Amino acid sequence: MKVKSVGLGEIPYRDYRKVRLAVIEAMGDLIKKSRGSCVTFTCKKLATIAGLPSQPVLLTVIRSILDELCDKGLITRYSRSSHGIKYMATKESPIWVAFKHGDLETLSKIVEL
Repeated sequence: MKVKSVGLGEIPYRDYRKVRLAVIEAMGDLIKKSRGSCVTFTCKKLATIAGLPSQPVLLTVIRSILDELCDKGLITRYSRSSHGIKYMATKESPIWVAFKHGDLETLSKIVEL
């Protein structure tokens, strides 16, 4: 699993758009590398893949991004436990199809939502 890095002097949650893009790219990495029909992930897993620190304030921002994607029907909430919420993207999801087939037009719409 390739981990991206963020500059040390940079505060990652200062720019919501950059965090949103990093989360969607991390989700895309998971989807592209998947060999089954769905992927599950948590906020912390996406933060790690995106190279973002797993600070509680940043995980809350990532959770709001994922909740927004859930509300739009791009991903679903898989389970909720004391460890947090686990999200899932299935092969029927528009975000799955866009990443697997490299549909740049759909991906740009998802980023802009």
